[in-house]
Amino acid sequence: MNLLVAKRSWMLAPVVFLLAVVLLSLTWALMEPQALRAAFDADGHSFFETLTLPFYALIVPTVWLCCPFAGSPKRKTLLCAAVSCVAVMAVVKELDLHLAAMSALYPDVVANFKGTPFKMRFLTKSGIPLGAKALALAYFVLFFGVFAVLLAYFFRRLMKGFFRLHPVAWTMCFFGGSGVMVQICDRLPAWYRHAKELPKSDVADSFTAFCTAFEEGGEMLIAAFALLAILQAHAIYARDNPPPEFADL
Repeated sequence: MNLLVAKRSWMLAPVVFLLAVVLLSLTWALMEPQALRAAFDADGHSFFETLTLPFYALIVPTVWLCCPFAGSPKRKTLLCAAVSCVAVMAVVKELDLHLAAMSALYPDVVANFKGTPFKMRFLTKSGIPLGAKALALAYFVLFFGVFAVLLAYFFRRLMKGFFRLHPVAWTMCFFGGSGVMVQICDRLPAWYRHAKELPKSDVADSFTAFCTAFEEGGEMLIAAFALLAILQAHAIYARDNPPPEFADL
């Protein structure tokens, strides 16, 4: 655990991120675009997507066995349960289980709705059954809602910890940065196609392959940084007697 809480352990997350960027860039440079798309993105069934799932699933046992939170047993239980909820919903998202459930329960609604039903306009559209809206709302609350509450709860401490070189704060910043990278790389091909007036079925080229590599790679990084933050926080706060420089965080 010394590496996780050493004097310069705040640098661990930047180093991991830099190595990942280098590896993803080399992969993109060496692979043909079509081969890269097949290996990284096949509607949840590619090799890389399958490899990412255990990282998210591992968050649940890790957060309970290596509790990263200090305080009373009730506080620890609530926070571990919230982290587990987000991790489980991340697995649901990766496997598209929410879409499968909606399609199985409300096939006509899904067939007649343009795009994915898990968008805000689905909740506000008239004529949608209440049960379908409740399912979509539950997905939003259990995934994004619980995550937003956790982020708001720790936001001040994360910002304070960033400037004090707290290793967990730095890891969580790169966790967030990886999430931003995923969203940008997810939208860039569509923006590019619209700008060039290209069809959605256009063949994979070098640019779209690059976006695919960094989108899927970023999703793995999100899970990896979550696991790293849990282990770092556990090493610091497990005995409820953290180092003096981190005692108030």
